[in-house]
Amino acid sequence: MKNSTFYLTLLVLVISISLTSCGKGGSDTPSKAVIALFDSMKNKDFEKSAAMFVNNKGKKLSKEEAKKIEGLIGMMAKEYEKKGGFDKVTIDEEKINKDGNSAKVYYTTHYKNGKTKKDNMNLIKVNDKWVFEAFHGFGN
Repeated sequence: MKNSTFYLTLLVLVISISLTSCGKGGSDTPSKAVIALFDSMKNKDFEKSAAMFVNNKGKKLSKEEAKKIEGLIGMMAKEYEKKGGFDKVTIDEEKINKDGNSAKVYYTTHYKNGKTKKDNMNLIKVNDKWVFEAFHGFGN
């Protein structure tokens, strides 16, 4: 009986941590946000990807905006498949602006065919989480 109580408590703790860490989108560093975005794209979880975006006022996207972002991310994923499939992303450099509320992350996308591509993304900090501003350098 003691063991079952212990395992039940452990299970509740793990579920609570999981729900807290992925429920609202965004990450605690700009680099982690970029990696999380690419991981969700790799897993074809476009809804989770879209949850990492906010509108130009830093607010949660409307359902219509989120669907548009999901579609754009889906198109990006298809482009990655044409290049042999997405393998991983590595962070080259992270630059947080002096104000502490915006950042640029330079990264390298690695494809399964061995090719790579260098790129960068701008992020903003909203409610202590790093997120992407929808349509700012993404799809428009």
